[in-house]
Amino acid sequence: MNDTYEYVEDQSISIQHYVNNIFKWMVLGVAITFLTAFGLERTSFVYDAGLIPLIAIVLQLFVAVRIARHLLSMKASTVKFLYIAYSVLTGMTFSIVISCYTAMSVTLAFLVAAIYFGVLVIVGTVLKKDLTKIGTICYTGLFVYVIFSIIAMIFNLGISSLLLPLISLVLFAGITAYDMQKAIQFYYQAQSNNEMLTKLSIYGAFTLYLDFVNIFLDILQLLGKEN
Repeated sequence: MNDTYEYVEDQSISIQHYVNNIFKWMVLGVAITFLTAFGLERTSFVYDAGLIPLIAIVLQLFVAVRIARHLLSMKASTVKFLYIAYSVLTGMTFSIVISCYTAMSVTLAFLVAAIYFGVLVIVGTVLKKDLTKIGTICYTGLFVYVIFSIIAMIFNLGISSLLLPLISLVLFAGITAYDMQKAIQFYYQAQSNNEMLTKLSIYGAFTLYLDFVNIFLDILQLLGKEN
């Protein structure tokens, strides 16, 4: 994203309020996703969805790209709408995933993911060391990981089902801490612009939401017991 922001005189939003907004929106997104997933999982949607999950994934990619590329030019209300829409779409695809596991497995994975995620967020908040280099390495590693996972799946390379999620968890450890630190840095770059801070708080929530979702999926794959 472009780090140049328009400054105005209003400085009413404190960093504490800004951080609270990040976690408020992040928790809201997670809640919407899991409520949607569990709600649909209890219906015939899982069996009658057809191409809907695939369409939802395509729409997720569209929304994610739009938020990342057009955040500065969009209104705060638009960013909020897109974020909520993304959370619902993820819930639709999640309903298929959680239907493959027992309720106890999903609950356990969620709790472990929440603890793991919470520790990483604290690290990103209190650590004074610049995590930019670590974040860049982890994001690069994630890109390589995704490509390798696709190749392994296509050619059935027989990679251990435990190895890939473990690697992903290591990568998201660095990514989550970096994303939290970056979200705080955004505050100081736009602290005079309330409208921008509102959008940046939702963007920060969105990145952390994505981190949590991926951590949850990795832990579910490691600890989950299939139906």
